[in-house]
Amino acid sequence: MHESAHSHVAKNWLKVALVITTALVATEFVAGSVAHSLSLISDGWHNLSDIPSLVFAWLAVYFEGRPAGPGKTFGYQRAGVLAAFVNALILIGVAVFICYEGYERILHPKPIASSVMLAVGIIALIINGTITRGLSHGREDLNVRAIFLHNLGDALSNLAIIIGAWIIHATGEGLIDPLLAFLIAGMIVWSAFGIIAESMNILLESFPKGMTIEQVANAMLEVEGVRDVHDVHVWSLNPHSHALACHVRILDMPTSESERIGERIRQALSSRFGIEHCTIQFEHTHAPGDFHAYMPEPAPSRGREK
Repeated sequence: MHESAHSHVAKNWLKVALVITTALVATEFVAGSVAHSLSLISDGWHNLSDIPSLVFAWLAVYFEGRPAGPGKTFGYQRAGVLAAFVNALILIGVAVFICYEGYERILHPKPIASSVMLAVGIIALIINGTITRGLSHGREDLNVRAIFLHNLGDALSNLAIIIGAWIIHATGEGLIDPLLAFLIAGMIVWSAFGIIAESMNILLESFPKGMTIEQVANAMLEVEGVRDVHDVHVWSLNPHSHALACHVRILDMPTSESERIGERIRQALSSRFGIEHCTIQFEHTHAPGDFHAYMPEPAPSRGREK
């Protein structure tokens, strides 16, 4: 129920953000053209990239709430991760475009209407600050966190625009405007690479962050009745949902007793690592002293054998 209510709040904020951001983009493009401000136009492109990102994010939150079925046995839990990855790629493209426009503006400077730039910067800061605060409650979800970081970057770039407009007004130095555009592009790239790294880690089914294979295996070895653990695989369905498959060797015993061991293993993995989906294959041994601490398999040697 907590996750359902959480998703409902996130969807509402995403819809509000979509409507407001669309209006803000139109305002920044018009104002940026009138004021000859590349930083405003760049911020408009930055916010324009929010629109498909918000649409993707809303669809991802919607699909994540759908139940699993015969064709999607884990449901749509990775929809948000995929959306976050696409959003980050969009951000990289926007940053490259802004840098190109900034270079062109340095070569061909234009007079800046700093008063218009300042007014729109303040309005944009209020809007993006409000959206960022609203989305801050859903940062546990990678998809929502991508949008949160995106809007946080927007708010910080709005603050830079306000400061830049004041400096331009005080000094008349128009070079500040393309430099602000480069700053905005750098902020975009910084946030995008973090999202790409985390989403790729999940999409490629790498071992989840915050745990090691030795820690997971040794936690299972601490369960009474477990003699050996091997062939351990752990991966993430989304940033807060993990799955495991492994082989566990136990003494030869009735099925009812082995099920109790399996339940204790699941409880240990859930409480310590948040692993909720466990597939455990039991192997039986007749040797009471057959106990082995978990050792990872050595990596295959790439050197030439002698």
